[in-house]
Amino acid sequence: MSQEAILFIPDISGFTEFVHHTDISHSRHIISELLELLIDSNTIGLELAEIEGDALFLYKLEDTINLSAIEKQIEAMYVAFHSHLKRYEYQRICHCGACSSAYNLKIKFVVHYGEIEFIEVKDSKKPYGSNVIQVHRLLKNDVPIDEYAIFTESVKALDENSEKQKATYDFGEIVFTFNPLSHLKERLPEIDPIPKDVPKTALLKETVEVKISALELYEILSNFDYRLLWVKGINKLEYEKNKVNRAGLKHKCLVNNQEITQTTVTKNVNKNQLVYGESTTNFPFTKRMSNYFVLEEIESGLTKVDIELFADFKPFGIIMKPLLKKKLKTAILENFNHLISLINSGFTFKSDVEN
Repeated sequence: MSQEAILFIPDISGFTEFVHHTDISHSRHIISELLELLIDSNTIGLELAEIEGDALFLYKLEDTINLSAIEKQIEAMYVAFHSHLKRYEYQRICHCGACSSAYNLKIKFVVHYGEIEFIEVKDSKKPYGSNVIQVHRLLKNDVPIDEYAIFTESVKALDENSEKQKATYDFGEIVFTFNPLSHLKERLPEIDPIPKDVPKTALLKETVEVKISALELYEILSNFDYRLLWVKGINKLEYEKNKVNRAGLKHKCLVNNQEITQTTVTKNVNKNQLVYGESTTNFPFTKRMSNYFVLEEIESGLTKVDIELFADFKPFGIIMKPLLKKKLKTAILENFNHLISLINSGFTFKSDVEN
């Protein structure tokens, strides 16, 4: 039986180039986060019919069109999308192709209204019919700007102020109008700065060289999927598996039955260096402790690593400095030397997500 429905597609532009020319693991996580964000920004009760690679196909059975509500929905998704990219660019710590070019991604919307039916495949029910085909065909068009919302005549009546367009497809001609969206970037929220302050007391500064490129080593150090492969003594590790690590992201370690929450941090380094750091406020005798790996590729496939540890101590905790310094130096260097041994042996690092 046919029913009237709003057909709504938010589509991430630049996806194909982004995936083909960047790190596949990180690009997958970034796109996944963006699609989840769009789904969570659904304010008008749209139903998710399909996740289509770089787009969402949404619909809502509706006897009438509330254009104002649809335009507000588009604005909410657009602002959420670009706020996330702005925050990501500000907080990212990784320098791979995916992470460093994510800010180039754009978003467009196609909205259509008409009769649909449903097709059932096993336990899944999907919208079906001519109007479903039409809304998807409109993703390919000649609109001369990157970010816009297309409305067919069934959704928005054309007037003298509308940007009227015609498109011809295998089933015939569609007339539509479009609204530019770039002005909505003025409504993006301010992003809090990333803390870059380093605790005052230096506990460790060791320099080692590793036969691996700086970017490859950085991925191993910053990817929690690899952490248990080279760090000993962790009984349990909790982290968000579908997110690329970034400044401010937290993870939990269970070490000797003590839970330690760590936050990814950064600090200022030279332009030819990469830095990865983690900080905790619940390590015994300290107010805060931060560990950094500063990477510099001194020649192709050879990276110099400065391993640094800093702490701010609680009152009377400073008397524990010699013991902590010795204990932590031993543990950190044992773990890093184990990592070097794995790299030198040709061990292939594979994340849990990819397995």
